Amino acid sequence: MTILRADFAAGLSLLTRLPTAWLYDPRSPIELTRSSWCWPLLGGGIGAATGSMMVLCIWLGMPAIVATGWAIVLQLFLTGALHEDGFADTIDGFFGGRTAERRLEIMRDSRIGSYGGLALSVVMLLRAGTMTTLAAQPLHIVSILATAGAFSRLSLMLPLLWLRPARADGLAHELRHLPARCLLVAIFFTALIASSLSLLGALSLFLAACLATLGLCSVAYRLVGGYTGDVLGATAIITELVVLTGASLHGFDKLPF
Repeated sequence: MTILRADFAAGLSLLTRLPTAWLYDPRSPIELTRSSWCWPLLGGGIGAATGSMMVLCIWLGMPAIVATGWAIVLQLFLTGALHEDGFADTIDGFFGGRTAERRLEIMRDSRIGSYGGLALSVVMLLRAGTMTTLAAQPLHIVSILATAGAFSRLSLMLPLLWLRPARADGLAHELRHLPARCLLVAIFFTALIASSLSLLGALSLFLAACLATLGLCSVAYRLVGGYTGDVLGATAIITELVVLTGASLHGFDKLPF
C-alpha cells in the first residue's frame, strides 16, 4: 500500500500541481515510470472534475460558453497548464529550427514564441468550441471529458514505447523503460473510464487518439530524433483535442450510450 501511495503521489506530482506531501514522505525516492499505471486514472479524474464544473455552471443558469470558460479555468488550475506549456514549446521548436539540435534548444527555452503562442491560442479556441458543443449533451459531458482525459494520459505511453529520448538528460530521459505491468493496469483503468460511453463511441475515439499520437510520434522522430517532456505534453493536448472533436461531431450523441 505504501508503494501504491508513492506511485500515485509521483503521478500526481507529474501531471498536476496538486500537493502530494500528504500521500508519502517527500524525502523518499520516487520512480516516475512506475507511476504510469495511474496516469489515465488521474487524467480521467481531471476530466471528470472539469465536466462536473461545467454541469454545475449550466445548472446555475450560465450560458454554455461561460460554463465552458469556468470549466477550463478549473482544468488549468489542476494541471498548472503543464501540457499546454509543453505543446507551445514543441510547436516553437518544430517550426522555429532548421536542425534537430536547434529545435531542441528552442524547446528548452522557457519563453514562448510566435508559433507556440498562435498554436496555443488555436488549441484553446478549439477546446472551448468543442466543450461548448458538448453542452448540448449535459448527461454525457462528465463521461466524455473523463474519457478524453484518460485517453490523453494513456497516449503518453506510446512515445515512451516507440521512441527513444531525444536528450540524454531531463524529465523525458527519466521516463524510459516503461514497465509492462504498468501499461496493462493503465489500459484497464482507461477501459473502465471509457466504459461509460457506448462501445462504438469509445472505440472510435480511441482509434482517433491512437492515430493522432502516432502522427505526432512520427513528426517528433523526424524532426528531433525522439521524444522530450515537451513532446509528451503536446501528445496529451493533441490527443485530448482530437477526442473532444470526435465527441462533438453531429450524430455522436445519437450513439447508444
